[in-house]
Amino acid sequence: MNRVGKYAASEQVDGLELMRMVLDLPEKDKMLMWSEGYIDSVVEKLPEYARDILENRIKKWEDSKAYYHNKLESIVSDPIFSEKQKGERKEFALFVMEKYPEYQSLLFSIYDGNLKDGDLRKFVYRRRNLARKRYLN
Repeated sequence: MNRVGKYAASEQVDGLELMRMVLDLPEKDKMLMWSEGYIDSVVEKLPEYARDILENRIKKWEDSKAYYHNKLESIVSDPIFSEKQKGERKEFALFVMEKYPEYQSLLFSIYDGNLKDGDLRKFVYRRRNLARKRYLN
């Protein structure tokens, strides 16, 4: 939890100070709060007139999450995927690594039957923020 989240969780919160802290945060840290699930408590403590600072971004991130969720549903509904999923784990892993390398972590969670909302949020966070670093080398 970052500094803003800890301040929002404390007993005495000054709305203006919290708003200043949120405005000073880079986009990456705001999205990290969303991916870790404590942004709602921060939004709740913000003054009424300043809530749209984060609410608009949350909608954008939720749309991205919905896009990836729909993408995963289309992959899972594919008959070839269903056939491989019923087979051996090693064969399934090779299929996923060859055909859907960017969705490996989520597809293995689906295979194991424990895909959670937090997993999708973290995936969206990694896609938006960490994908850019690949091209710096």
